[in-house]
Amino acid sequence: MEREFKWQIANPADFDRIAESDAVQPLVQSSGTTEMEAIYYDTFDGQLAKVRGGLRLRREDGECVVCLKLAPQEDFDGAFKAREEYECYAPDVRSGMLNLPSVGAPQEFCDEILKSDLMELGRTIFTRRTYQLAYQGCTCELAFDTGKITHRGRISPICEMELELKDGSTDDFNTLALALQAKFSLRPQPLSKLARMLRL
Repeated sequence: MEREFKWQIANPADFDRIAESDAVQPLVQSSGTTEMEAIYYDTFDGQLAKVRGGLRLRREDGECVVCLKLAPQEDFDGAFKAREEYECYAPDVRSGMLNLPSVGAPQEFCDEILKSDLMELGRTIFTRRTYQLAYQGCTCELAFDTGKITHRGRISPICEMELELKDGSTDDFNTLALALQAKFSLRPQPLSKLARMLRL
């Protein structure tokens, strides 16, 4: 289960202010930067849209990862998301769908998708700066994304911050997220990259 908070950031310059703050720096265990490009898919009859799901093939510094997301939940005024997430390394989306049941994805749903023709919905291209944090009884990843979303020739910018739980206490994770939101007056981003893509 993926659990994350997502916020809109007005200016990429704010990333440094947040990352170097006394609220974040003492928690940092490691950091890094990754170049990402993702292609999003659905079937021609919209099987993924019908279950508010998402299917993507993402290149992360040259490595390909297929990811399926299902059953989203929302809370905390739109910043919080929780959903089933399954991913595996694969060279293309169909190879990934064949392998996803081995990491817990529903077999029947994957089989139905594989029977159908897939169409590309759009793409995201962005740079992700990450900070691995340890806070109380949880570990989490703070990420800053800058780049663009493309859909049918239209383009929209990406400038956002995410906090994703990696392990440990959900209560401590929620406490940290809401503390950061209050300290930096963060504005929730209620829509995923895919949802914003489809609105272009």
